[in-house]
Amino acid sequence: MLRRKLLTRIGLLIAALVAGAAMAIWQMQRVLDDLYRVNSDTAFLMGELLTIGERVRDVERLGTGDAGRALELEVERLGRHGAVGPGGPARAEFEGVRAGLPALLAAGGGAESAAAGLELRTRIGVLGDRIRSIVVAEQVRTGRAFRTMVIGLTLASLIMLNVAMVVLLWTAQMVLRPVGALVEGSRQLAAERFEHRVTVGEGDEFGELARAYNLLASQLQANEERKAETLRQLAVTLNHDLNNAMAIIEMQLEMLGREQRASSAPLREIRAVLGRMAGIVASLKSIRRVVLTDYAPGQKMLDLARSVEPAPDEKGGGV
Repeated sequence: MLRRKLLTRIGLLIAALVAGAAMAIWQMQRVLDDLYRVNSDTAFLMGELLTIGERVRDVERLGTGDAGRALELEVERLGRHGAVGPGGPARAEFEGVRAGLPALLAAGGGAESAAAGLELRTRIGVLGDRIRSIVVAEQVRTGRAFRTMVIGLTLASLIMLNVAMVVLLWTAQMVLRPVGALVEGSRQLAAERFEHRVTVGEGDEFGELARAYNLLASQLQANEERKAETLRQLAVTLNHDLNNAMAIIEMQLEMLGREQRASSAPLREIRAVLGRMAGIVASLKSIRRVVLTDYAPGQKMLDLARSVEPAPDEKGGGV
């Protein structure tokens, strides 16, 4: 039961950490892919604009033969990009470049080609400005997304760390609390306070151990009570027999004392010893618990004075 609880909690914690790590990697991969796409688009668009500008100069210098076909191919290649394609943010500027292309290709050379080339380069410059503004906006957006991702991952990591600490402390408390109760119970048992009971309140291995401890304490308490009851019964028997014997001795001492006045002091001492013996036997009837003390090396004896005293918890209201 306890093992299953620990494995379940630790397993859920590990699963949550793995899922959080997988989510973080997925988010980071998305942002990195977006950054790579923006950089690739920037390099492609800027490179195409430079190439188209060079092809325009070739047409102005060499005429509309192969240079014109190369210019048309570059413009067509640029038109396949999403930024200048149908619905793209720079579509209008790109259409302006395409609209200026026939005039350059139809020019017969000289001043006419120079004027058409200047007009086309102007439109290419407008398209380049528009593409640069689009690229800057994409870079800003990607940068914000990256910053948001970093902040989000940091907050998520802190939350997961706090949750992990709470779960671990909760799990540790689940183990340490019953262990502490059982350790305290063992101390009470070692101090012969057999009336102490352990309350764990868990239906697991600790609960079974607490029930076993309470059963052992109950058995030891019952054994201790049986020992005390046996001593009390023995005391009643001894008290009865000794009282009879001491009554006879007392009568003989009184008779002896009347006959031998000079021996009154020894007789009083004998009576005092008999009184102490009667008190000792009578105190056996008041035994509360069995307390042993050292009598000789390797031999114990009953500590009668401590055995008739209340237990420490009875004096001070409990431990």
